[in-house]
Amino acid sequence: MKRLLALAVLPLLAACPLAPVKREPPPLPFTGTKWVLVTERKLAGDAPYLEFGDGLVTGFSGCNRIMGRYMQDTVGAGAIVFSSVASSKKMCEDVLMAIEERMLNVLRSSTSVRVTGNTLKIDGSAGSLEFKGPEPPPPPK
Repeated sequence: MKRLLALAVLPLLAACPLAPVKREPPPLPFTGTKWVLVTERKLAGDAPYLEFGDGLVTGFSGCNRIMGRYMQDTVGAGAIVFSSVASSKKMCEDVLMAIEERMLNVLRSSTSVRVTGNTLKIDGSAGSLEFKGPEPPPPPK
């Protein structure tokens, strides 16, 4: 009886169109990508960002240049430690200085980093920062 039921259902299943599977795009590379800080409101001027490569981090806080060194785990656990994180010393409006202070504090206290799709998240004892990379190209049809 079960076999007969399975044979009766099989043509019905074959006639149903399958919905395409929506897959998460592969993550952008951590190094060599310009990671733009996600902020609550649009800022005037250039957006804050970070770029990573060869143990060095460089970027812009919206006011000053940021630079430093980092060490990342080699087994893929997401651990990261920044050192010698500094910025240039130009004074800007209070909003930009607050963003810079937050970026520096999180980088100096960070313990983990994660890239998912085109999103980079850095977490530490001083909070977390979220960055966006360029949108991945649409998948071929």
